[in-house]
Amino acid sequence: MLAFLFVDGLGLSADPRSPLRQLELPTLHALTGGFAPAAHDAPGVAYRVLDANLGLEGLPQSGTGQTTLLTGANASALLGHHQGPHPGSRLQELLREQSLQVWAVRRGLRVLHANGYRREYLERLRGSRRNMFSAFAYAAVAAGLELLPLDDPRAMLPAFWPEPERAGERFAGMAGQNDLLFLENWSLDYSAHREPERLPERFTELERFVWGWLEAAPEATLLLTADHGNAEEPWHGAHTRNPVPLLVLGPKASTVPAMTSLLDVAPWVREVLDAGC
Repeated sequence: MLAFLFVDGLGLSADPRSPLRQLELPTLHALTGGFAPAAHDAPGVAYRVLDANLGLEGLPQSGTGQTTLLTGANASALLGHHQGPHPGSRLQELLREQSLQVWAVRRGLRVLHANGYRREYLERLRGSRRNMFSAFAYAAVAAGLELLPLDDPRAMLPAFWPEPERAGERFAGMAGQNDLLFLENWSLDYSAHREPERLPERFTELERFVWGWLEAAPEATLLLTADHGNAEEPWHGAHTRNPVPLLVLGPKASTVPAMTSLLDVAPWVREVLDAGC
């Protein structure tokens, strides 16, 4: 049982101005060694530092970064550039063929995309002439998974949790009912672009969510990672070329290899789920 908490726009920065250095985030700091620049392991914990640039110049983007996370293929190299925020036709094809969601469903695994959406938002996305889904949502649809309206009892708020600890506990409970569970949290990237003054709230919500997961002590494993940097340097409002963290909590943490890139995530997820099937 693996729960994938995707956090859009969370990079690493040693700059003393960074929220990672300024804010009190005791749980996340303890688990990541203070968002350290090097990997480390502890019982039930694996922390890795991943390159998000994928061998190309320019600023990493969500479409290619997320597609790479979900497939293990270098989406930026495929296109010859970084692309975002939504995957275009070539990335859509890659997601239909190689995404974790499609792969897991084909193996008969229990898979859930837990994000809840406003019904009017879903209607607008489905009615658009061009793809407006994120790579995570597109892969879910490609796998035949349902995109849940907010009033569905299986749905979770993806961000701005009123009670983050309870949201983390609930996510842990849902993880025990699925082989592969996804939640796509976009609040850090959103706030870094549009309302950087609210970033302390967003980081604190993530801190409390992870604490809630730990308090629930689930048998499932939590995987938390990002597609590119942004929120760690809110003073310029742009994506960064900084590395991103990968944090694994739970019984499968001891199996995490020496990852160095977004490319390394999907192969490990497949290995873990194959071993458990």
